[in-house]
Amino acid sequence: MDKEELLNRLFIAERYFKGTKYQPAVDLARYSYEFLHDNNNCIEALNNLPTEKQLLAELILKLKGKSVYRTLRKIQEGKLENNLITLKGLSSLFTHTIIECEKNPEFKLLIPTILNEINKVAFNV
Repeated sequence: MDKEELLNRLFIAERYFKGTKYQPAVDLARYSYEFLHDNNNCIEALNNLPTEKQLLAELILKLKGKSVYRTLRKIQEGKLENNLITLKGLSSLFTHTIIECEKNPEFKLLIPTILNEINKVAFNV
């Protein structure tokens, strides 16, 4: 991983995981990079943070039993042919993500990706 990629990962980690239960990993990554000049230790600390995919899977599990969960499963399985229903499901996911961010700010990482998906579908309605 080159310096630019590493700095980008560190920036994202600080932006989305600072002030969360993942703060120690972010602090270790920053300390390793700036003071120890140990990129490998920095990368290892960053690798301990959840990915977007992991956070999304965690959020979807929290929605189990709700109608949005069933809609999201259909979206994942490609069983929805109506873009309006897909859009409704994605916008509901967006709302639930914001609600979850009030308790667990690390879920803010999902917001740009969900908005991008909403825009893609919205332009094809």
